[in-house]
Amino acid sequence: MTDRTRLRDLTGPEIAARAAHEVLFLPLGSIEQHGPHLPVDTDTHIAERFAAAVCARVGGLVAPGYAYGSRSRPISGGGERFPGTVSLSAATHSALVNDLVVNYARHGHRRIVLVNGHFENTAPAVEGVDLALERGADARVLMVNWWEVIGADALDRIFAGDFPGWEAEHAGIVETSLMMHLDPTRVHTDAISPLTVEITPPPYTVLPERPGLVDPSGVLRTAHGSSAAIGEAIFEGAADAIAAVVRTEFGVAGGVER
Repeated sequence: MTDRTRLRDLTGPEIAARAAHEVLFLPLGSIEQHGPHLPVDTDTHIAERFAAAVCARVGGLVAPGYAYGSRSRPISGGGERFPGTVSLSAATHSALVNDLVVNYARHGHRRIVLVNGHFENTAPAVEGVDLALERGADARVLMVNWWEVIGADALDRIFAGDFPGWEAEHAGIVETSLMMHLDPTRVHTDAISPLTVEITPPPYTVLPERPGLVDPSGVLRTAHGSSAAIGEAIFEGAADAIAAVVRTEFGVAGGVER
């Protein structure tokens, strides 16, 4: 069945009729190891699901994203030494965003939302948007990291005041819980260790990346205690928050311009 919100399912004339009137959502992800219990496309899958959920709330179109993200760093993603992590340079990632924004704007898309699921994408993606605007792209672009829109009060409620902190979140409780909610058959729950990781990445960058900066598991802190219920609460709360931001910045309500 054709999904009328998925740009890839539409014809050129159908897209042309909707481009100027609807918000375009572009998910950004990564192919990056997420410990022994989550698939390497975790960031991509979560970004795609958020893009679809927000689109369902405010209306619009979801563009095909791309799976590869900017280079993983030990302090935030485990780094590049783990098998399964395949990354783009910041310059390449920025150039991809640049070209995508220019091309979508050229075809009449005036409101574009980048829904990001990978921390290291943030700066290169913003740079790509800036370059696209300098090239004359006639569009307004909103960049959203899904984890940044969840309020502290919501986290306190979900975690009963014991949220472990975003600095611990790579294949930790939040991402694992989200995947338990969104795609439970791909979560290897038997591989989740109840033990806290033995190595915490240092609060600085050393290059070239050397062994021993990250726990051998590739996890920054244990995912023990994750659940589908936590994942559902985070997903629904973040999707609602992103939708509110889109309405505020782009003046839409249920997909209709105010």
